[in-house]
Amino acid sequence: MTKIHHVGVAVTSIEKTLEFHIQALGMKQVSPVVDDKILKVRVVLLAINGQPIESCLLELVEPLDVPSPIDSILKQNNRLYHYCIEVPSLEDALKKARENHAVIAQKPTPSALFNGRRIAFVWTPTRYLIEFLEK
Repeated sequence: MTKIHHVGVAVTSIEKTLEFHIQALGMKQVSPVVDDKILKVRVVLLAINGQPIESCLLELVEPLDVPSPIDSILKQNNRLYHYCIEVPSLEDALKKARENHAVIAQKPTPSALFNGRRIAFVWTPTRYLIEFLEK
């Protein structure tokens, strides 16, 4: 594992949430809003103003289609969705996670937000979601 890359937050509207984070919290948008048709979500990355882009980012995740993988999270009024760890090898990270009783929730998939870099999601034995982003 190299670092925590970002924390994902489920939102009903990227535009409204962006406005709050930029105006009220002074954050800055560091990626375009991207429609990921494979994962059925719209996503955007934010950073704390003045922090290097390499610091931990905030990812806003909005449903793109129905059904979307974040529908159940939004219905529960839960917003903290996942955190993402950048890893040198997706296969090695998934193997180690499986050996430690994690369940693969999303197999390796190219990510539109990360220029085709592969991502995968695992459901941990303690019941939360981690995203792996291949370096």
